[in-house]
Parts: sequence; C-alpha cells; structure tokens
Amino acid sequence: MSYRHLIALFAPLAFALPAAAAQSWSPEAKAMFVQECVKGAQAGHSEEKLTAFCDCAATKVSQEFSEAEMADMSKQVPPDPALQKRLMTASSSCNTQLQ
Repeated sequence: MSYRHLIALFAPLAFALPAAAAQSWSPEAKAMFVQECVKGAQAGHSEEKLTAFCDCAATKVSQEFSEAEMADMSKQVPPDPALQKRLMTASSSCNTQLQ
C-alpha cells in the first residue's frame, strides 16, 4: 500500500470518530476506526491482514491523536497536510502487517 493510498484510506476515518474531548480514545472509537479502516481498504489483501494492519494503525494513531483532533481533522476540507503527514507517520510502522 503506497503513501497515497494510506491518505485515501485514513482521511475518511476521521469522520468515523465521535467529537469527544477525551485525551485517549474510547474502546468504541478504536473499534470503529478498525471497522472503517477495513471497509475502506483496497482489495488485494486478506481480511485477516487488513484487520491486523487496521488494529495496529488504530493503536498508533490513537497514541498520536486524540479523538477531538481526529474530529477536528474531519471538518477540514481538504484535511491539513501537516495533520495528514502526522497520520501517515503514526501508522507507517503498521505497513508490515500487510505483507
């Protein structure tokens, strides 16, 4: 999955998270992130690999972004390039899950 594809995958995920001001993500928010990530992923990967990637990405992204930041990002059209870069950097270590 290329960098460009990751942006296309994660940008819509910001819409899936509630606009909560909590510092850490709720279990429901992480589960929704994983679910939306798997749904939005490109064909060509098994559901098992996609779930592993998306679960890893949810963990990494939740360490970098609060739910409130993700909600704010979802309101930006187009999303701020600096925030997109943070999103890609946070999740990039999960790419090995797709191999």
